[in-house]
Amino acid sequence: MDSVFSRYSNALVSLAIEEKKPLEYKMAINLLNDYFENNSDVFSYLKSYFVSDERKYEIIDCLCKDIDIKNINSFLKLLIKKHRLIHFKKIAKEFNKSINTVLGIAEGIIYSTTMMDKKEIERIETAIAKKIGQKVELTNKIDESLIGGFKVAINDFVFDYSLKNKLELLKNNLNERRSAK
Repeated sequence: MDSVFSRYSNALVSLAIEEKKPLEYKMAINLLNDYFENNSDVFSYLKSYFVSDERKYEIIDCLCKDIDIKNINSFLKLLIKKHRLIHFKKIAKEFNKSINTVLGIAEGIIYSTTMMDKKEIERIETAIAKKIGQKVELTNKIDESLIGGFKVAINDFVFDYSLKNKLELLKNNLNERRSAK
């Protein structure tokens, strides 16, 4: 079943590829997504049925003045016109997934006991990228069962640097030594 946000996302991916600007589109969509996430009052205002489309378009023009991609502005206005801006976060997520495939970027999850800072994640992304020979983007998720350290899952790869895993390996090693005697 084709969802509303995947249809809009696919149209945006097609535009990015057609204009040969997939990275620029990705940066613009992520910038807007971050803005909406950090300014939920603006996002709510733009989704409101009580605000005229013309007023919303003025705000979109202001938001997009530094984005050098005309179609992003038009895309947001279309979402407003069709009352689909409510789906923007899902559209952005689907868009990123598709555009990462186009750009050859592997997506993955880094599990840790606490949220990691951006620089720490970037260092791990660089190290994992060298191991798998492909650019990597990681999303941080909490897994309190790890005790300490972290675990990275990308496609079929799992890199487990958790304390839980190290303890399990140590336990298995001791059991093997015991049974060998």
